Amino acid sequence: MKASLNIVLALAGAVLLASCSTRDPLANPDVPAQPVDSFISPNVRFDVITEAGTCPATVGLWEFGLGFEGGADHTVVADFAPMAEAPAAIAQSEERHVVYAAPLKDEFADCTGTATSPYLSMYTFRFVDGTVQFELDLQDDDGFREIRYADLSAQRPYIHWQAAE
Repeated sequence: MKASLNIVLALAGAVLLASCSTRDPLANPDVPAQPVDSFISPNVRFDVITEAGTCPATVGLWEFGLGFEGGADHTVVADFAPMAEAPAAIAQSEERHVVYAAPLKDEFADCTGTATSPYLSMYTFRFVDGTVQFELDLQDDDGFREIRYADLSAQRPYIHWQAAE
């Protein structure tokens, strides 16, 4: 069997987004390939505040904004690969709120903690009950905020949302 390497590149503004996956073309298409390291490291890092157990020191995400008059489009991709055992899944989804969850790798399975930022307070990582959770919460924010799309991209949580005056 031959393994192929698929590379997807997209130019978003002045930022190159890249995703790779290795997949045996004859393998079961319902079984996702494991993500390969991306070409670009996450551009945002949050420190993990450990309450108990062994937690990663930081968590990362890619956050890109494209402004327009009176608002902005936001795309965010959480980097679960360094800490998650399996691909993430949407655990909760509402109009202005989405939560992804994935089981933690054995080395972090006992981690209890959080990671957030005052500047990007709409994003929160939680480590609880052997899972990592990534949350986007726009519910308490005034103004127009809308999640336009939420799914997985390269087996990572992906959200596209919009804010306007």
